[in-house]
Amino acid sequence: MKTSARILSLAAFLLLTACGMTKPQDAQPDWVTGNSGSFPASSYLTGRGQADEMAVAKDRARADLAKVFSVNVSEQTHDVSSYSQTNAGGTPVMQNTMDVSRNVSTRTDQVLSGVAISDSWQDPKTHEYYALATLSRSQASAALRQQIGDLDAGTTAYLNQAQNSSDLFDKITAAGQAVDAQETRTGLQHALQVVDATGMGIPPNWPLAKLQADRAALLKQFQVSATADGRNPEAVKKLLAGALGDAGFTVVDGAPYTMTANLDAADLQPQGGWYWITGTLQVTLNGSGRAHGVRRWDLKVSGTDPQLAEQRLMDQVAQYLQSDIQGTVLGFASGKNTP
Repeated sequence: MKTSARILSLAAFLLLTACGMTKPQDAQPDWVTGNSGSFPASSYLTGRGQADEMAVAKDRARADLAKVFSVNVSEQTHDVSSYSQTNAGGTPVMQNTMDVSRNVSTRTDQVLSGVAISDSWQDPKTHEYYALATLSRSQASAALRQQIGDLDAGTTAYLNQAQNSSDLFDKITAAGQAVDAQETRTGLQHALQVVDATGMGIPPNWPLAKLQADRAALLKQFQVSATADGRNPEAVKKLLAGALGDAGFTVVDGAPYTMTANLDAADLQPQGGWYWITGTLQVTLNGSGRAHGVRRWDLKVSGTDPQLAEQRLMDQVAQYLQSDIQGTVLGFASGKNTP
């Protein structure tokens, strides 16, 4: 009887103890309200998400981790505005800023592809779901450092080509490739500064603004003549020559390079009292015995009378040439928009 009583007492004690304990799977993880002991900040970037559904909580955790990168992108977008150059007409050229910002965003997206959902939990009382997203600093840092090293090696080679080439257009091509490589590197560096616990990353060997200024100096040496054919050729030629000059190029007759603009446009039948014109604007660059590139823009304008429609057509031509002509020549130099 005494033995039975002892067994019953022990069973009752164990039952009471079990009732007073929380099941392990119901215990709130430390990361729900604070830092994670399993994924310390020194080794991981983390993000937390909470929602009525687990899938939504995981998405919110990833988004929470990504915030640190989005803030970085916003800050760097502001910083790189200092890299914008001023052309001969005194108008800021913002293409470089946009290129750098785009690279920051692109490289950030690549880094975020390594984010994992490392833990999750459901509150037994509220039934809310929680998720923890993590990104290993060491793994992301190693990948970024490798890419930065490759780009720096490429930049060295491009700068050597620019220095040793005897052809001006080839110099511009190599200088442009160096700028492109370092713009891409800028995005990697800013991402690395986020995942690197020291926040240092790998400082660049070449200031991006200096590389862009060197390329601009080469573009200034680039002599080009402007010609036009197709619709209203004299007006189009004037617009082309003005755009080339404003972009920093030297425009002279009989230059080693020739850019030709062709305006191919047709008047449509009036509709509802509106006069429509559609067509294309095409520019080609030739020199050194070869064609270097061609680019086209689609055109479509309307007006309440034929004269207004024609004026709007020429305004659209001027807009494309003024905003895109420098990028077009640089694209030709880098092998983009080629025939």
